[in-house]
Amino acid sequence: MKLSQNYIKLVLGLKLRQLRQEKNLSLTQLAEKTGLSISYLNEIESGKKYPKSDKIALIAQSLDISYDKLVSLKLSKQLAPIGDLFESNILDQLPLDHYGIDIRKFVALMANASLQLSALVATILEMAKSSEMSENNFSRTALRAYKEFNDNYFEDLENAVEECKKEFHITSNPPVRYNELGKILTDHFFYTIDESALCQYPELIHFRGFVKNGKSKSLFLNSKISESQKAFIAAKEIAYNYLGYKDRSFTHSNLRLENFDHLLNNYRASYFATALMLQRDPIVTDLNAFFSLPEWDGNGLLQLITKYNASPEMLFQRISNLSAKYLGLSKFFFLRFNAKGNLKSYHLSKEVRLNLRRNPGGYQSQEHYCRRWISVKILNDLLESQTTANPKTISSGILHSKFFNSSDEFLSISVAKQSQFILDEYYSVTLGFQFDETLKQKIAFAKNPAIPLEVVNDTCEMCKIENCSERVANPVVIEKIEQSEKIEVILAKLTANQ
Repeated sequence: MKLSQNYIKLVLGLKLRQLRQEKNLSLTQLAEKTGLSISYLNEIESGKKYPKSDKIALIAQSLDISYDKLVSLKLSKQLAPIGDLFESNILDQLPLDHYGIDIRKFVALMANASLQLSALVATILEMAKSSEMSENNFSRTALRAYKEFNDNYFEDLENAVEECKKEFHITSNPPVRYNELGKILTDHFFYTIDESALCQYPELIHFRGFVKNGKSKSLFLNSKISESQKAFIAAKEIAYNYLGYKDRSFTHSNLRLENFDHLLNNYRASYFATALMLQRDPIVTDLNAFFSLPEWDGNGLLQLITKYNASPEMLFQRISNLSAKYLGLSKFFFLRFNAKGNLKSYHLSKEVRLNLRRNPGGYQSQEHYCRRWISVKILNDLLESQTTANPKTISSGILHSKFFNSSDEFLSISVAKQSQFILDEYYSVTLGFQFDETLKQKIAFAKNPAIPLEVVNDTCEMCKIENCSERVANPVVIEKIEQSEKIEVILAKLTANQ
C-alpha cells in the first residue's frame, strides 16, 4: 500500500472518527443522522473510501462542523504526530504488510493511542530526522531482520535458479560469462544493451548500469566495469524478468531505493544473480575443500573469485547464503568498507549479521572504526602498496579477533580490491565467523597458531585499550558514559545515607 496515494483518505478517516467520538456518537447514530450505511461510514473511517462532495457535506452538517474543516488535512494536536508519520514516508519504508500487519489497523491503533504515546511517536520522528535514520535506514534494518528470519538462505530462489538454468540451457560449470547472460537478455527478454552511452556523462561515473523501461528495454552498462560486474548485472536483469518483479529500481548503483519493496526485490534479484553465477553444488564443494585446508590459503581464496568470474563481494555474499545450511556456520557478520586513496577514512557501506547478539561496529557510525579490524588493516595495506614500485590491485587476509569490551571472538577473512571504474577508490569485504567449538570443527585452519590474534574494539571513541598505536581518536564517548556512571553511584550513596 502506497501511503502517498492514500494519505487524504486516511486523514479524513481519522478526523471523522475523532469528531464523531467528540460528539459522543456511535457509528449507528451517525448513520441514522446522515442516512448513510454503517458499513460505508466504517470504510470512510478506516481510510478505504473517500466520499463524494455531497456525502461529505451531509456528514459535516450532521457533526455540526463546516465542510472545509472536515476535508482539511490539518489534524488535531493529538493526531498531528500521525500526520507527521505519514508525511515523513517512514511508513513507506517499514514493510508492515510483509509481516502481516494491516496498515489501516495500525493507523486505527495509533488514533486511539494516549497523549503519551503520541508524544513518543513525535519524539521518535524528531530523532529520525536529526540522525538521518528515516526512510532508507528503516528499510535496511527491516531487510536485515528479514534475512535473519530466513538464515539468509532462500530455497525458493535456489529452486528458481535451477529452473532458469534448464530453461535457458545455462552451463552448470563455472564460470558463467557475461556474453552468455547478455544473449539471454537480448534473445528471450528483448533487451538492447548499450555500453557506450553512460560514459558520455561524468555525473554517471558511479552508475554501473541503468535500465530504460518501456515497450522495449534498454540496458545501459558502464564500459569501465569488470566482466564479472557486467555478468552480475545481466544476471540480475534476468532475475527481475524471470521472477516477475515489476516494483523495482531501474538503476544499478548505490542510490537510495524508494521503498521497502524496491529494497526487498533488489535483494532477491541480487541473491538470484549471485546464485546463478556461483551455483550451489559446485561452490559448496569448493568451499568445503577450502575450509578443510590445514593452513590459511589467501591465494586459494582469490583463485575461487577468478574461477567463478565473481567479485570478492559476490563470493562472500554467496558464502553468507550457504554457510548456515551447508557449511554448519550459522553465526557470522558481513562488512563492506569503502575508502579513498588520499584519505585515511573508512566508510562502512554494508553489513549483515546472522545469529549474533551484538553488531560489531554498528551500521554507518559517525565514529572512527577500530583500525585493528582486518577490514581496515587490509584496506590500509592495499592503499600503502600504491606508493611502491609494484602496487597491488587485490589482497586477502585473515584475523582471529577478540573484542576488548565483550570478549566475543571471531575468525574474519577479508579481501580488499581497487575499484576498476572509479579513480582512487578501494573497498574491502569481510566475513567474520564466531570463534567457537563449531567453527573449530568446520574450519580446519582456524586452529593454526600462525593466524594472528588481535584484541580489537568497536570504535576509538568507545575504546579504553591503553597504548594503542592504531588509535585515531580519543575515547571521548566511553569516558562520558563512565563519568555519568560515577555520578550515579555517588548520588546513590548520598541517597542511602539520608
